[in-house]
Amino acid sequence: MSLPVGPKGELLTMTSITKTRDKINSDEILYDAKGKKERPWREKKVKTMALADSYNRLDMDRKAGRVSECGTFLEFRRYEHEMKLQGANFCRVRLCPMCAWRRSKKIFGQVSSIMDFALQERKYRYIFLTLTLKNCPGEKLSTEIDQLMAGFDRMFRRAQVRKSIKGWFRALEVTHNLDPNSPSYDTYHPHFHVILMVNQSYFNAGYYIPQKKWTSLWQESMRLDYTPIVDVRSFKALTPDRVAKSVAEAAKYTVKDSDYLLDDGDMTDRTVAVLDPALANRRLVAFGGRMKEIHKLLALDDTTDGDLIHTDNEELRPDLEYVIERYSWHIGYKQYFRVKEEG
Repeated sequence: MSLPVGPKGELLTMTSITKTRDKINSDEILYDAKGKKERPWREKKVKTMALADSYNRLDMDRKAGRVSECGTFLEFRRYEHEMKLQGANFCRVRLCPMCAWRRSKKIFGQVSSIMDFALQERKYRYIFLTLTLKNCPGEKLSTEIDQLMAGFDRMFRRAQVRKSIKGWFRALEVTHNLDPNSPSYDTYHPHFHVILMVNQSYFNAGYYIPQKKWTSLWQESMRLDYTPIVDVRSFKALTPDRVAKSVAEAAKYTVKDSDYLLDDGDMTDRTVAVLDPALANRRLVAFGGRMKEIHKLLALDDTTDGDLIHTDNEELRPDLEYVIERYSWHIGYKQYFRVKEEG
């Protein structure tokens, strides 16, 4: 990670950083919170710089440049009780911690909106499904994800699944085993989190797919010579509050930045070198059936590559009084400072 430097290029120690910040008016530092929880702008920006350093060490200079510039400028509307982002420069690199955070918020907002809309129709209920494979070494991760995508498509073309499932949302997650005491140390675990929309009559004979059947369907669709772990959970009553809690699991990051930004620089670089090509140009999330129809009906944009500024599906409020505040990232102090307007 780059060493912090001051405004004149001088090397800053932790003591000098603390003394410098003591002289800074705290009102000039970005503070954006929802309720009592501060949004992690600074935390994510610091991590983007660590990722940029790794890309530089891997001689991926163009991508390093894009990531290092991500989120250097933020523009908000400050209302009386909250701030709303209305402008920013995001890089959209799949591993970028800043963009991954914004993308996760966007997925959560879109899936929640779709499920809330469907609940009003009072025709559906939901099943939560996790489809897994065995861990694989880094050199096989991209191929395993290819097979995972193909197996999912094969399974959802099966007559029984098409008959029983009216809509679906799927999200790819990849975890990295970092336990040095594990026999699977430094291997990767690609898997799908899936939300299934089914009719209220799903548990009647002819429609219901038990866990054991899901497991065999997944094994056959993936053409595996072992029995995979498949988790299935259903909710008989799903209120809007419960929707939010349930969607959080499916809408989380494709890869946690703590799985690839590590204290060991060599390990960081090896992991980034594995994950970057494996996730590039992938559709990390997708909708099908009735959930895809509702996505279109609500005029929601592309979940993966769409707008990362307005992530909560709420329009800015021109009817409320607000002021514009702009913030710029200071690479030396590693902090967002308000940009003072001239004149």
